[in-house]
Order: sequence, then C-alpha cells, then structure tokens
Amino acid sequence: MLTLVAVLLAFPALIQGCGNRPAGARVVNGQDAAQHSWPWQISLRVRGRHICGGTLIRPDWVLTAAHCVDRNPVPSGYTVVVGGHRRRGTTSVQQTFNLKKLIKHSGFSMQNLKHDLALLQLERPVSLSDKVNVACLPTADAIVGSKCYITGWGRTSGGGPLPDILQQAMLPVASHSDCKAKYSIADAKAHLCAGEARAAASGGCNGDSGGPFVCEEGGRWVVHGAVSFGKRNCPTTHYTVFARVNSYLDWINNNIGGSPTGGPPTPPPPQTPPPPTQEPPPPTQAPPPPGCQDKWGTRMCQLYKKYACSHPAIRNLCKRTCNLC
Repeated sequence: MLTLVAVLLAFPALIQGCGNRPAGARVVNGQDAAQHSWPWQISLRVRGRHICGGTLIRPDWVLTAAHCVDRNPVPSGYTVVVGGHRRRGTTSVQQTFNLKKLIKHSGFSMQNLKHDLALLQLERPVSLSDKVNVACLPTADAIVGSKCYITGWGRTSGGGPLPDILQQAMLPVASHSDCKAKYSIADAKAHLCAGEARAAASGGCNGDSGGPFVCEEGGRWVVHGAVSFGKRNCPTTHYTVFARVNSYLDWINNNIGGSPTGGPPTPPPPQTPPPPTQEPPPPTQAPPPPGCQDKWGTRMCQLYKKYACSHPAIRNLCKRTCNLC
C-alpha cells in the first residue's frame, strides 16, 4: 500500500491537546481506515486532483514533503482538503483551503532527497473537532515508538490505481544500517526508515508522499515522519523512507512560531512595566469571583485569545481572558 518513486467543535480538540484520535477509532494493517480515525491527515491537491498527503500540525499549518511542491513552489497552485475520507466525495466536516504561504526547505535536493519537508500555511485556521485535529510534534531527543502507522491515498500496489478510501498500515521502524543497505542515499539525520522489507508486507507508494508517519506516545499521536521516497513500483521488500521530523524542529518552529519542543507556541514574556513617576500603584485587586475563571487555563486562553473569544462555544471557558465577568 501506500511514496513518490525516489526519484481548536473548533477548540475542544485543542483543550484535549494535539494527537488525539476519536474514541473507538480502529486500525487494521493495510486496509481502509475508519472515517476520521486519522484527524490530522490532509490531501494536497492540484486543480482538485490528489497529489500528496500531509499532516495538520497547527490549525493553520500543514507539514508535507518538499518534493510534492518542488516543481511549482507557488501557493496559488494548490489547495488543501482536511476532514476528508475519500478522494472523491465529501464528509460532513470536510473543508477545502487555499494556501497563504508555501515554504520549501531551502536545502532540499532531488539528488539525495535530504531535507524533504515543506510547510503550507492555510488562508485561515481550520475548525478543529474530534474529527479534525492536529498531530503532536516530537521533541528534539524523541525516540521513535513501536506503534507507528502510515496513512494515505497511495497506490495499494506498484502501478495500481489510487484507492478512493484512506488507507492505513502499521510499519515497524527499521535500523539505519538496514535501511542504508537498501538505499545508499539514506542519511541517519535526515531520514527515518520503516517497514518489514519482505514480500506481502505493508509500505508506502505513489500518492502517499508527504503524508504522516505517526507513533503513539502516552495516548497521543506524534508525527515522526513525512513520506519521502521508496523503490520503483513500491516493492514491500524495500523500506519506506521518511523525512525525520525531529531533526527539523528548529526549522519548523522558526517558520510557524512554535516552541522548540513542539506543542503550542510559547507566549512572549510579559514586558517590564516602566518605573512609577508618581504614587506607587494601589494594592493588587482581590481575585476575581469563582465564576470568573479561565477553565481552559490562562495560558491557553491568552495564546488562542483571538480564536477563543470569537467562538461562542469557547468563550465561557475563557471568561476572564475574554472579559465576560
């Protein structure tokens, strides 16, 4: 199944946090995925046609592969579909977005396929829910887990048609030495390899490029890879190679304004007030009444203030920040 040949409804999801899947979402190797079971999966399209996958990592940012946009790195050439399940048809939560910005890693080269990552900024933030959510970014020193999955609308066999329904498969992580034996250009820092490298196993294929390789960590799902390349005709005797996300956290966060270890961006430190010029300020006011609290947490309410205070379902969770007391 499943790589290009080498060549916040809205905010409850953020309240729960990144990397959450709907309750009861099932996983069966190499088969159709249950609808909305991978809520961060997106479809990158050109004139309505699916060309690559990607991962929603912020309400307005998608992580995909650089080779998916290498030929035409212009935002107006692409749209992103979130909440989709079939390549053809729609779902009740499906949304289509134009791009505001496209950032391809400047070090990407088709010669060695290193730095195969791109960031896509959507024209507006996605309405998040349990069916559409963001995946967590890893930490810089993250160790890839053992329960990891690839998802996408890639071909289920080399040369075969693209499936209509989103596909999923569990892939074990391979050692770098084993991967290097299959692909001489494999780089330990830039790449992550997964698969069983045997006949009739699962793997990636054309159409999966840029899509997520996620692993479960403490009940949340973390994106460790973006599908980069594989062998011609997608034989499962070879590994699927991914761009290793935790090697590029600085690049990602410098561009999207996130924290260096993934997760929501860190709010700026408070400014130091100017020295008093007259009388000292009055004593600190009494704390607000019990009903005037940020149930979501002051940090999160402040961080997402412009979204929270404009969303009817979220305001009551941020009463203090939204001045509703």
